[in-house]
Amino acid sequence: MGVRLLGAAAGAMVAIAAAATGGATVRPPAVAGSFYPADRAELRATVDGMLEAARGDRPAPPARAIVVPHAGYVFSGPTAAAAFARLPAGSVRRVILLGPSHHAGFSGAALPAPEVTAFATPLGEVPVDDRAVANLRGNRLFEGPARAHDPEHALEVELPFLQVVAPGAVLVPVVVGSSTDLDGCVGIARALAELVDDGTVVVASSDFTHHGARYGWSPYDGPGLPETLLAVGRRTAERAVAMDPRGFLTQIEVSGDTVCGARPVAVLAALLEGALDGRGAVLEVTTSGHLSGRFDLSVTYAAIAFEGSWTGWRARPSPPDRELTATEGSSLVALARATLGSRLRHDTSVASWFAGHPPADRPLAPAGAFVTVNNTGLAARTEGKLRACMGVVEATGPVVDAVVQAAVWATRDPRFPPLAADELDAVTLEVSVLSPMRPVGSYREIEVGRHGVVLSKDGRRAVFLPQVATEQGWDRETMLEHLSVKAGLPRDAWRDGAAFEVFTAQVFEEHR
Repeated sequence: MGVRLLGAAAGAMVAIAAAATGGATVRPPAVAGSFYPADRAELRATVDGMLEAARGDRPAPPARAIVVPHAGYVFSGPTAAAAFARLPAGSVRRVILLGPSHHAGFSGAALPAPEVTAFATPLGEVPVDDRAVANLRGNRLFEGPARAHDPEHALEVELPFLQVVAPGAVLVPVVVGSSTDLDGCVGIARALAELVDDGTVVVASSDFTHHGARYGWSPYDGPGLPETLLAVGRRTAERAVAMDPRGFLTQIEVSGDTVCGARPVAVLAALLEGALDGRGAVLEVTTSGHLSGRFDLSVTYAAIAFEGSWTGWRARPSPPDRELTATEGSSLVALARATLGSRLRHDTSVASWFAGHPPADRPLAPAGAFVTVNNTGLAARTEGKLRACMGVVEATGPVVDAVVQAAVWATRDPRFPPLAADELDAVTLEVSVLSPMRPVGSYREIEVGRHGVVLSKDGRRAVFLPQVATEQGWDRETMLEHLSVKAGLPRDAWRDGAAFEVFTAQVFEEHR
């Protein structure tokens, strides 16, 4: 919601600042005058006014961490102020400031260039915590491009608020790349946990849903659009409040929601999950559309605050490697359906599933999984029972992740037309959780009905679940003929030179 300075121009400004200071660089403001006032007195009065309006008459517990938006102040400033007003005045010595990269694509985190000693706004300079930043530089997760900081507004627009509520604090500025996966977010959080103490607060900068043709994202419409945008923003923010980085990122990635700061918020959620004894709350959810009247071009903003005390990093124990219970299997089937709903309807079904299944109640042991979508009624009689079946063969991560990925893939099984949202009420689901693969020396070791089979030959590969042969009434040889064809090989290719792996599966069916 404002004009962004081009990276080349910002880089030139940094070079000028470096020349003037004899090597030490002050990162100059890149969006003063567009996102917020460029005049010092006007900026101070603007920030003071928003903070005074946010504080109200009743004191609130001080926050250890906050999530704030980063649009132009006219749109998101009051929402941001609601969270900044919760920071403990006078006791903040260090601010870890996390934001997304709008201009550079990368994985991991980016620190400012070593020569950058401060970030400037019209209110003055915020010194960089050189020692803390130097400690992070040796971590491979912090090797993102320093140039990502030059034009980035997501960190800059938060600085005037920090200069007012935390004067004298030093800054650890971190830009998190949009390609960072959950493991990367947790790794970054683990490194930042070494820095947090009673004088440290963490600020994550993010806008939420960007809705409209300009953003390439407009799945919602109708007279209830304003309420829908608020509800989606709040439901997504609640996954961050729950300190649930997996649920937060899964909701966004499955639904396709346009949360620009998803990765920095996930880093914060992981840091809080691992190193905070406390709780969070959504303070406000607003949209630019409620101010402009334009919901065809609207951005959602959320203010979130977390109170409590920092602790040492608490590593989560490894989940037990065992068969799943019937209750756990049912929950995975529900997760598959929630994933289909959020993928095809862009709703918050996945967030609701994670809200109802806290980490301690989730099946998190590594396992592969398949999601099978079956037709019912007339469609089953005219088109066949199978509507889609896709899966993750190898146990590369927690089974909940495998189920989510398999369900997403099942919406576009290449053997069938893409699954449509209006079909969801007319299909049933089946989730198969796979045991580890093991090779067999001969096809004769394959037990029909008990073993799933992976056939590999000449760079081609195909898999059947254990229940396929039984459902089709195939014997072993017939099954292998069909498996060869599925792999794109001649029907008798299994007889010579093929390699086989077998596995078993726990199968959980949906009853509707």
